[in-house]
Amino acid sequence: MKTTLKTTFVVLSIVLLAGFASAGDVNFVGYSPYNTPTSFVSYQGLDFTLIGNPLFNYVWCCNSPNGNGLPGLITAYGNSETITLTGGGTFDLKSVEMTLSWYTSSMSETIFANGIPITLVQGLQTYNLNLDNVTSVVFTGIPDGYWFMTNVMYNSSTVTPEPASLLMLGTGLVGMASLLRRKLLL
Repeated sequence: MKTTLKTTFVVLSIVLLAGFASAGDVNFVGYSPYNTPTSFVSYQGLDFTLIGNPLFNYVWCCNSPNGNGLPGLITAYGNSETITLTGGGTFDLKSVEMTLSWYTSSMSETIFANGIPITLVQGLQTYNLNLDNVTSVVFTGIPDGYWFMTNVMYNSSTVTPEPASLLMLGTGLVGMASLLRRKLLL
């Protein structure tokens, strides 16, 4: 019977620890308010903080010709965008879909993600970044015109559950342990 109790706790521990890892895709679908200048966007597990003029930073929906009709974050005119995990911690930034926006007349421009050059073109493209175990990623903008990002793919192993969820889980584990203990003693 002690083996059953130990097995139960091992299984519950594995389930609990698995809850601390997550993968995400920030696609801005359902974000509100669209088309409103802002210096900070927090959505779907990531925070996007503008370094520059907030008049040229907003979540656009959905008529960007270069964005294939998808909502996304638009940044412009030399502004930079810093991406961090909501609540802090490290994450892996896997990929992002980006394009030059329709107001940019050039056919390609280079921006940087933590110093790594990315050549944006007219038309939405997927850029594999594979930036692992970072606390932030800074995208530095182009001096003239707009760039657009959506479908930001990331992994996190430092997701922090809400305190109330942990309290409920702990209470449930204590209750289950006492029931199993009573059952074993009877």
